[in-house]
Amino acid sequence: MKVGIVGIGRIGTELSERITQNGWELLIARTSGIYTFRKEKIAEPSDWLGYFKALDIICICIPTLDDGRIAYEYIKGLLENDKSVVTCEKGALGNYFPELKHWINRIGYSATVGGGTRLLPWLRGRLTPGTKEVHLIINGTLNFIFDGLSRGRALDEMVAEAKTLGYAEPGAEKPSEVINTEANKDVPNKISVLLNTCGFGEVRAKDIDVKPVSENDLRRLVREATFRRYIVSISREANEEDVIGGFKLSVNDWHISAGFKNRSHNPLFLQLVPPGVNNAVLIYGSDGTYILTGPGAGVIPTVGSIMRDIADLSNQ
Repeated sequence: MKVGIVGIGRIGTELSERITQNGWELLIARTSGIYTFRKEKIAEPSDWLGYFKALDIICICIPTLDDGRIAYEYIKGLLENDKSVVTCEKGALGNYFPELKHWINRIGYSATVGGGTRLLPWLRGRLTPGTKEVHLIINGTLNFIFDGLSRGRALDEMVAEAKTLGYAEPGAEKPSEVINTEANKDVPNKISVLLNTCGFGEVRAKDIDVKPVSENDLRRLVREATFRRYIVSISREANEEDVIGGFKLSVNDWHISAGFKNRSHNPLFLQLVPPGVNNAVLIYGSDGTYILTGPGAGVIPTVGSIMRDIADLSNQ
């Protein structure tokens, strides 16, 4: 099989190693040019499409530094040339889903939300007319930080560790910047992908009005870290909640809320919250209660999910 990678950061580097271990041919598109897996430059970056049209599957592994437009242009160009695409970038499907949904069956996107949990296909398979509520931990970085805070560790220490381990979004430095980047950019992108691809309704992440976490909010969150986690809820009925930051919106017959919620105020939350960097999803309804947990943020679980998507698309 012939595979291409756009972007060669931590995820792209690990993915390139997995691909070559499988004996597949590989081309890599970087800002400086087109390279073989042996790091031999064979073309300028502007020539990427001509080379990538000869491949079987292309993986988009660039960070979301804009609203997803850069990744969208890559994905759209490939799909228009009958290529299959696997992406872990969230902004394209979070903000340009209406433009891409015609080709959705040729896009592997499980790594965009939930990392190694592969919660998107699991959620689609579990949703029924009897589903009343869905609750999610979909930002492993925030869960990792607040799990550490609840165990008595310092905020600066947890944020520094999250950055060192590659859990945090690029560009943020101070604790308040890291918290707000994860809560106000990563989560809206992810929940938009989830709503768009799981049939709840179409939402563009950039249209979600998010309340930022202030310095006073952050001090309160540190004090209350033992019982607060960043939780996203999708429910048939709107509920009053004890929440800091976050957002609310309605899509079709669903009410969506997110923020640092008091986990003791909803018995379902007590079943939901996992330790460490894990993600989780809980579905509650007339069919019962179902829970999925697994590794969220991080290179290894993300690349594992990408490899599964490559296999699924190649089998098609």
